[in-house]
Amino acid sequence: MSETPSNPSAEEVENEQPAREAKGKSKKTLFAIIGAVVLLAAGGFFAWEKNFLPFLPAAKTQAAHDGKGQSAGGFLERSLQLGIPAATANLDTGNGRTIYVKMTARVEIEGAKDATSLQGRVPEIQDIFQTYLHETRPEDLHGSGFYRLREALLRRLRADLAPLKVSNIYITELLTQ
Repeated sequence: MSETPSNPSAEEVENEQPAREAKGKSKKTLFAIIGAVVLLAAGGFFAWEKNFLPFLPAAKTQAAHDGKGQSAGGFLERSLQLGIPAATANLDTGNGRTIYVKMTARVEIEGAKDATSLQGRVPEIQDIFQTYLHETRPEDLHGSGFYRLREALLRRLRADLAPLKVSNIYITELLTQ
């Protein structure tokens, strides 16, 4: 058994060269296609962000188009912080022992003309606070209960003050006895 070394013939070498060139051209074409897709995607995202595409409304442009987020001068209205006096309530203990809680807060509201127009809503907001606090048990305020209290009050305020947008609530004082 003698093995003969396989030396490629001149014809095989000539056939390999066009195959290599075709392979190189297909890689170049693939990279060009990928680059074009990335470039188009980036351009589309930029156009969407800058609102150049009127047929694709962005969430931030919808508020500007319906006029709720703009004043007469075209600038966005600033939010107002309404100070809520202390609301006092007794917590639901279930065992007859009375525990009182006192809470003072500031409510950030968007969409109102001025703070004096909101002063009539302060008793309603205090009632929301007192009603929710009366339903709360003392152990509900421990741990992450403070966060749940804040979120529940925000949810109730947003539902009751519906045309106005309640963006945040800042609890400045929370005392329990």
